[in-house]
Amino acid sequence: MHTMTVAESRALDARAVRELGMPSILLMENAARGVADAARGLGASWMILCGPGNNGGDGLAAARHLGRAARVHLLAAPEPSRCPDAALQLRILRNAGVPVHSEAPDPDRVPAGTVWIDALYGTGLVRPLDGAAARWVDLFNRAVGPKLCVDVPSGLHGDSGEALGGIACRGDVTVTFHAAKQGLLVATARPYVGRVIVAPLGIPL
Repeated sequence: MHTMTVAESRALDARAVRELGMPSILLMENAARGVADAARGLGASWMILCGPGNNGGDGLAAARHLGRAARVHLLAAPEPSRCPDAALQLRILRNAGVPVHSEAPDPDRVPAGTVWIDALYGTGLVRPLDGAAARWVDLFNRAVGPKLCVDVPSGLHGDSGEALGGIACRGDVTVTFHAAKQGLLVATARPYVGRVIVAPLGIPL
């Protein structure tokens, strides 16, 4: 399987925007479609945990593609100045009247068979999770049902495959973009990554 480092993946995104004229929001939409397609293969209802960055933006957009059977819980709202595409995805959901919950879900009240989607933190994470973020990861891991991680499991280093601080989401499936991040294929990452699905973003490679 072809792999990329996190830096190579970001450079490809930047080149698509700069040289091809692809809006970054289009890349996020394409990522969200890939996540939604994989999520539909795991079940018919979805619990999406979204973080404040572009990984969370992927999750917010995926919720729109999945429709009313998707429930969204937002750890923290994206700042428009730092993550304008994610902030736009949140605004679109709210304009559409889709409930976006700011508290952590109660796993005991989630129907059996619900697919849990980790869109908390992506490849930008370089330090261990703590506080509320660590609690949401623990909640995700304790929940019952199929589990999907967006790009890389939250808490996992995309290049080394290390669970930073020993805390990371454990997925049955990881939907990554362009190519597998090299850390996903490290042996120690397998309990967190599960099956790897590569979703293209429509960039001519």
